[in-house]
Amino acid sequence: MWSQNVGINTVSPNVDAILDIDDSGKGFLPTRLQLIATNDEHPLSAHTEGIITYNLTESGNYSSSSVHEGLYYNDGVQWNLMGPNATSLGDIKHSLESNDHSGWYLLDGRNKSSLPNLAQNNATAIGIGLSLPNCSDSFLKTTNGTESIQTMGGTNSITLTQGNLPNITYVTTTSTNGNHSHAYTDFHNGPKSLGLATNVIALVPLISETVGTNDILPGNLYSTNNEGIHNHSVTVPSGGLGIPINAAPMHMVTNLFIYLGE
Repeated sequence: MWSQNVGINTVSPNVDAILDIDDSGKGFLPTRLQLIATNDEHPLSAHTEGIITYNLTESGNYSSSSVHEGLYYNDGVQWNLMGPNATSLGDIKHSLESNDHSGWYLLDGRNKSSLPNLAQNNATAIGIGLSLPNCSDSFLKTTNGTESIQTMGGTNSITLTQGNLPNITYVTTTSTNGNHSHAYTDFHNGPKSLGLATNVIALVPLISETVGTNDILPGNLYSTNNEGIHNHSVTVPSGGLGIPINAAPMHMVTNLFIYLGE
């Protein structure tokens, strides 16, 4: 028997639906299969685009093709987990959560061996080595084509060097002040006579000795050699302390998690 469209519990099925099921107290129950892997068509004879089923099995060996209990659809190539909560191994998310939860593990650099067995196996399957990446104070970026996934790099501060300064030439000199020399004053001790008495011969005149005096006498003015028209180099310390610049942009602090299954 042929019909344009079929209605169950309704005499007026939707004209755009091949099958219209109407019931306010019951749900639709799809087939229930035991899938093996997302890339394995069994128990079907082949991958068939559009087939929907509920999978009852959980993969024993975890990999990128593992299956988990839930509703799947087939796209003609593989099985795909359906629903808004469909999460794949290796998915990354930011969260205000502070601890591991529902298959999500904090990327804090801990040793992979500290995780549950399921999470360890899944971490290995997606290429994580001995430890989870430590994403503290880090930003996520995509690979530039040459970087390996999970590569850590960069810094949140930079120190300017001379090569970072603008390519500008500043030209300046001190004033020459013409052909000149420099003067300085030499203060010195002038001579002074001091009479000394003698009792050898009463008639011998006083003996005169010369001694130093205090530096209060006028000094003699001297000049350096004349070097002609010239200028002087000037050294100006920057007064800097070499403190790095914090290059982190405005941000909100969250925790970063990776999905490794539950």
